[in-house]
Amino acid sequence: MTAASPGPVNFKIGNERLIKVTENASRKLTSLLQKQGRPEGALRVAVIGGGCSGLQYKMDLVDGPANRD
Repeated sequence: MTAASPGPVNFKIGNERLIKVTENASRKLTSLLQKQGRPEGALRVAVIGGGCSGLQYKMDLVDGPANRD
């Protein structure tokens, strides 16, 4: 039997809307951003039209929030 994974972690920069990610996902995002030389970077998530259900999710690691975020 494995231990339950920890609950979601808020990942926030400024006053943007939050998404919740697990603690493991937060560590992985932080690691990926550091490997890319973006210690102040962020995960940008977008929902765009397309795909089987009519929606697709797009995720990018970016240097930081943009004016339009």
